[in-house]
This record gives sequence, C-alpha cells and structure tokens, in this order.
Amino acid sequence: MKLQRHSEHQRLIGIIGHKLAHTLSPVMHTTAFKKLNLDFTYGVMDVTPEMLPNLIASMRALNFRGANVTVPYKQDVIPLVDEVSEEAKVIGAVNTIVNNSGRLVGYNTDAHGVYISLAYYADSIKNNHVVIFGAGGAARATVYAVAKFFSPKRIMIVNRTLENAKKMAEEFGPKFKLTKFFFTNDPETTTRELEVAALIINTTSVGMKPLVNFHPLPTNAKVQKNQIVLDIVYNPIDTALLQLAAGAGAKVVSGVEMLLGQGAKAFELFTHHEFPMHAAREAVVKELTQDMHQ
Repeated sequence: MKLQRHSEHQRLIGIIGHKLAHTLSPVMHTTAFKKLNLDFTYGVMDVTPEMLPNLIASMRALNFRGANVTVPYKQDVIPLVDEVSEEAKVIGAVNTIVNNSGRLVGYNTDAHGVYISLAYYADSIKNNHVVIFGAGGAARATVYAVAKFFSPKRIMIVNRTLENAKKMAEEFGPKFKLTKFFFTNDPETTTRELEVAALIINTTSVGMKPLVNFHPLPTNAKVQKNQIVLDIVYNPIDTALLQLAAGAGAKVVSGVEMLLGQGAKAFELFTHHEFPMHAAREAVVKELTQDMHQ
C-alpha cells in the first residue's frame, strides 16, 4: 500500500476494512472537507488481517489524524489502540480511531448514528416495546443506543442463532435497569412481539443489494400504521422492509440516516468542526441513486 507525500498541513484520514468496493465513507467525508475548506485527504485502506497491526502502528508515525474502521476489523483493532472510550468498551467494537499526537484512541460512533436516526421519535419509544433483528456488531451498538437514549420498557432481540441473542440480552440487561430484555428465534413469538412494538429495527444484512427483495420479518407478520421502522441497510435506500412499512402507513427511517449520523460524530472527533449534514446527505443519496440505476 503506497502512501503519497502530502503538505505538512494536510492530514490523512481513511477507512480500514476488507473488500471495501462499495464504501460511502470517502464520498461523505470528502464532501464535508470540501464544504468546510479543510485540508484533509480521505483514503481507502483495504487490508488483510496480517497487515492490520502494522497499519495501526504506522498511524502513530505518519501524518494520520485517524481512521474509520469497518468489517471485519471493529473488534480486532481494540488491542491495537492505546485507549478505548467507555461506549466502545460496552459495545465491544471500535469504528473510529483518533490519533492524538501519537496516542490512538478508539471510539464507537454507531450508537450516535442510531440516536440521530431516532431522536425525533424519542417520546414514542420511551416506556414502549422494541423489536431488534440481529445480534452482531451493529445490533450491539443499536441495542446500547436504544436502551441508553430512549429507555424503552422492553427490547426483544430476534436472531436465528438463539445463543447470540441470549448472550446479548444477558449482557445488556444488568446495564440498563429501566428496560427488560428478551430474546427469541421463533417466528410465532416474533410475530406477536411485532404486533405490540412501537419500534422495529433491522440490523442484519437482509435486504441489502443485490438481495433487495428480502426482509427479516416472519411470513405472517404485518407492520402497522402507528409503528416506527428503522432499517440500517442503506443500499438500496428504500429496502423491502421500508417499502412494506411505508405501504402500511408506518413511519420509516432509512439506513442513510444512521450512516450519516455515525459519520458526523466521527468527523467531529477528527476535525473539531460541525459536520455539514445537508451537503453530505445530498452527496450520499446521489451516489446511492446512481448505484441503483447501474
């Protein structure tokens, strides 16, 4: 991986991951840098697992301000940084590394992405029922954010591998006393839970391009008019789940909001400037719309 020379003032930021062909982080952050006339460059660092420790070590020496981290390395970078924020510790994943004069600090901004996406509906979620599909890294950040910021009465974690859902429920339960945690992989139980949920969230990859005709709901489950539905999948923007929800008259929240929300928090950690949300949203939506027509 070749790094070009830059002016002394210019700072480097990038995204670390593997198989990163479709990442929207460069579009989002480069648009923001240009909008605010900041002297930062954003690159893509597609690395194999054995390259990861050297890359992280090099971030201390080079003119690196930091990096976003995506799959499959959000857990792997934890032992490689000098410090991890409390939030990232609880979630168990780092998606943003900031270089403070050679000291690398790991953060998790996914939780902020969830918060930004749902803040408008805070009153509808508080003391109510929530169903979350998935038990992976994105689900952990989502469960954490929903429990911490919105205090629902109940969170049901739905996952095919029951053990993973159970582990999450048992881990987060003691941390958030106002919320009762449950778990299931049973379609009938899930359908019943969905009937009384105020908020439904998909944190799985079901419905992501190219498998755009799928959603995680059980066969007989319906979405209702008074419900809020968030799908963290952002490509396509209008997933099968969101189409189903919109058709039922529910309030829908696109994964683009989560993408922008976590990006905004990372941008502010990197630059100490406020993220130009409107310009970044326009650029991301334009890119996704072009992708849809290809």
